[in-house]
Amino acid sequence: MRFYEPQVLDQLLVAGVITLLLVTIQRLTLNWTWSYVRQKYYPLKQRILLIGNPEELKSSKTLLESSEVYLIAGQLDLSKFSHNEALHHALDKINYKELDEVFICSWEAVKGAASLYWKLRTIGVNWRILPINIKLPARQAEIATIIGVPTIRFAQSAIVGIDFFSKRVFDILVSSLLLAIIGLPLLVIALLIKLDSPGAILYRQTRVGLKGNHFKICKFRTMVENASELQQKLEAQNEIQGGILFKIKDDPRITRIGKYLRRYSLDELPQLFNVLRGEMSLVGPRPLPVRDVAKFSQDHFFRQEVLPGITGLWQVSGRSDTGSEGVFDLDFEYIENWSLGLDFKILLQTVQVVFQAKGAY
Repeated sequence: MRFYEPQVLDQLLVAGVITLLLVTIQRLTLNWTWSYVRQKYYPLKQRILLIGNPEELKSSKTLLESSEVYLIAGQLDLSKFSHNEALHHALDKINYKELDEVFICSWEAVKGAASLYWKLRTIGVNWRILPINIKLPARQAEIATIIGVPTIRFAQSAIVGIDFFSKRVFDILVSSLLLAIIGLPLLVIALLIKLDSPGAILYRQTRVGLKGNHFKICKFRTMVENASELQQKLEAQNEIQGGILFKIKDDPRITRIGKYLRRYSLDELPQLFNVLRGEMSLVGPRPLPVRDVAKFSQDHFFRQEVLPGITGLWQVSGRSDTGSEGVFDLDFEYIENWSLGLDFKILLQTVQVVFQAKGAY
């Protein structure tokens, strides 16, 4: 006696996927509409002054210029002032009537914040501290005062609790649907790999995932059997800036069919099974080999706090053309701004990038 009908389960699966897609499209539409209305009908921006050292000013300028809120009216380079008296003399020459706020981007300036505070307050200008040179998670950061001392409280990792659960449900529904659709093409690819070169159809490699746990990633084999051994001889040809990741164009280890699979990222499709097993997500930072993670600096381990993904901001922002630090910056940006809407947007952009074969090798 059966308590369910297979047809009913299929209908529920399709209904669940359609509901998630409609909700995501609705949120993206509302965000786009608000952004358009704001830029077209409310273009006024806050005029600000930046105070900091050259490197911090450059980073702050890049960050704030991407905002729809601020317009940088001027910059004050602290490296040009040998003492506070010279700095305050320069501050006296600024026309504060044309400013709405002052951003302090340097901890050197923060050390003398008390005098700066009163000077700016007496002029009537609000000011902020922007710790641009410290990569801390800003999502849901809260300002609190403890015995008169201001502190910043940071929430736990972005994708936890109900966020993790909703992302996991989305992954399972979409992965199941994709596998049902592409089952036959996967068998054709497997046959072509077997006919093209000797060796296994699937390539399994140990990767570092959530919380640093190791797992076996599944990919269609695109290289010769002894590719790992040959990599040691090719390290000097690594074209990825920073040396943490390993990529070279015209890699001699790649098979004939492997070139086409890599060009359109078809070799990644078996990772849908990793997603179903809970080892990966559809979208997230790419899971890196142990060799790459061993070269991490302390600032890079934040990416291990979320499930790794088949695709991510890296893949839709240049793929192999992006340097190591650029990859980590994109991972950080993704984690800090995560939403189901962002995942859906990245999946759509991935389809476009794959068909263009941009940055793939």
